[in-house]
Amino acid sequence: MLGTVPTSVPQFILLGNWLAEGKFISKWEKLKNNKLFWVLSAVYFIHVIGLSYSENLADGLKDVRTKIPLLLLPLIFFTTSPITKKELHYLFYSFILGSFINVAWCLIYNKILHDTETVRDVSRFMSHIRLGFLIDMAIIFCVYFVMHFDEFKLKAFFSSLVVYFMFGLYALGLMTGLANLIIITVLFLTFVLFKQSKIGFAVLSIVFISATIYFINSIKNFYRENFEIKNVSVNKDLSLSRSGRAFDTYVFTTQVENGYIVNKNIQPWELQKEWNKRAPNDSFDLKTQHNVQRYFTLVRYISSKGEIKDSASISNLSKNDVLEIAKGISNVNYQKWSFFYKRVYELMYDYFEYKHDGTVNGHSFTMRLFYLKAALCAINEKWLFGTGTGDVQDKMNECYEHSGSPLDKEWYKRPHNQFVTVVVALGLVGLTIFLLSLFFPVFYLRHQLDALYWLFLISVIISFLFEDTLETQSGLSFFAIFNTLFLSRAYYERIKAE
Repeated sequence: MLGTVPTSVPQFILLGNWLAEGKFISKWEKLKNNKLFWVLSAVYFIHVIGLSYSENLADGLKDVRTKIPLLLLPLIFFTTSPITKKELHYLFYSFILGSFINVAWCLIYNKILHDTETVRDVSRFMSHIRLGFLIDMAIIFCVYFVMHFDEFKLKAFFSSLVVYFMFGLYALGLMTGLANLIIITVLFLTFVLFKQSKIGFAVLSIVFISATIYFINSIKNFYRENFEIKNVSVNKDLSLSRSGRAFDTYVFTTQVENGYIVNKNIQPWELQKEWNKRAPNDSFDLKTQHNVQRYFTLVRYISSKGEIKDSASISNLSKNDVLEIAKGISNVNYQKWSFFYKRVYELMYDYFEYKHDGTVNGHSFTMRLFYLKAALCAINEKWLFGTGTGDVQDKMNECYEHSGSPLDKEWYKRPHNQFVTVVVALGLVGLTIFLLSLFFPVFYLRHQLDALYWLFLISVIISFLFEDTLETQSGLSFFAIFNTLFLSRAYYERIKAE
């Protein structure tokens, strides 16, 4: 929860203890007929095999090194004594503590020390998407302790932590984490109530349907308020600025801010002259293209206020407006929105720009469509065994170039979907083995797996759909540790029952 080093060190300690323990012949005897171990570790072995036909061995070796926990942790957990319930609880306590510190630092850093504006920058140790999923797991563990302990003080303590983490998800604008939490909560309650209370299930269904309708209407209203063009004078063609100069009106883009058309009724030279007076340290020059991005931000910001873009509008800017524009803020409402509303607005803006053939660079939602397009291009060329473990990014870059992608080179990224990434790297053969490693344990241990595992699995699968979870140290370690932990405990329960 606090970066790669705190995640990696415990694994090295486990390995050192495993080596110091010895008894390797006995351990081999435990492993050789353990179907679960071989299925789980197969994912690591196919990445090693993928090195044999990779051209970029440097990236391939780095990827294989990152994925060592997929072999190391099953090796340790399936050859040593099963973890006790007390030890399991200590592990959960540590995870909750790390999550608590992480959220606290993110809130302090972004809300007090730096006043961060960009939502994707709120997470200090990992991607904001991954942080959201890890906070979800911390909430699940807290709920587990609320149900486990009988003492009121402990129930109240872990309940307060649930509220704290949920506040963290909202305050930091972790949309994917919030969506994941809603999904697993609804699925879990649906399952429990369906089995235990038909009335409760019916009530939950009504509540869920009502909440969904309310949410959809709220989103529609928010979209209308910000992106539907208002029937007001500033959205109509005007001939002269308030200083008597002719306006420029651009027709190549349909940008809208708070219902006001951005590229209409602009007097660029008045804006340049007056802005450079108001903010000499942040001046721009349209002829030389110096700091021209500030000009575009300025035009959008003034538009969001519902004003004409001329010298008078610069005079109407407050000191705080000038500071916000200098920071790159392009909407007057942005400064008063929470991270949650900022994230909703960003997603809607991405959609609006994409729908009207605007730019997609830097827009995380719509860029994923082009990630997928490039990935499908790579898969089409080598669909059976893939490009090789180390060649995913190289092949993706090649597809971006050949397809005429509108993305700038800095946005040439991986697929941002773990299943798709596996197909690109290892083909349908690799995907089959990967899916086997995910779902064979479910059928093999279906009578021993508890609710914690099912909630974990649902959360993991959702995370796989939104990012390359297993391509980074933090994401892979999170998956490998808890997946192996839950499955090994269930495995020993099965052995005990036989």
